[in-house]
Amino acid sequence: MSKQKPNRPTSAKRIPVQEEKARRCVRWLNISLGLGFVYALALVFTIALGMAMPELRLPDFVQGIILLVWAIAKIGFAFALVCLYQATGYTKWAIAALLLAASAIMPYILTHPESQVFVIGIEALAVTGLSLSLFDLGRATRLDMGIPAGMIFLGVILQILQNQLMSFVGILFLAIGFYLSLKRLATT
Repeated sequence: MSKQKPNRPTSAKRIPVQEEKARRCVRWLNISLGLGFVYALALVFTIALGMAMPELRLPDFVQGIILLVWAIAKIGFAFALVCLYQATGYTKWAIAALLLAASAIMPYILTHPESQVFVIGIEALAVTGLSLSLFDLGRATRLDMGIPAGMIFLGVILQILQNQLMSFVGILFLAIGFYLSLKRLATT
């Protein structure tokens, strides 16, 4: 008699998940994705308005509210990823959560113009970490999150180029990525 090896999937490594706790985490993630989508739409609108009418400037109050919504969304993402880390023990989610929390508070702490390169770098790493976390979450839940995560990642890359048109396209990709992620995760 020969021993048979257990039948293991040959695809990507499966992430163990505590189902009930993960559902609560995904609810927080959905709320944050909704806030991120609102932020991205507001930014798309303001960039489009700025390209159409360069002399028009939004009041600082409106810009402050848009940035506050984004900071709250990033704190929500961080909270959801810490929750997912607790449900799974998957360390990448904890690291992404730390980056997101840091990027949410850094713009309010590091206000000197020379420190903005550091703030932008942490922001790019944080949103890239979110993108990778969404991809990993798709693997864990067996949802196809590759396209939404990829759209978010491309959005980050295009925003780094510091060109108004590329920033517009990047933010548009970010909005589409948030929307598709929200749509796919809302079905779970």
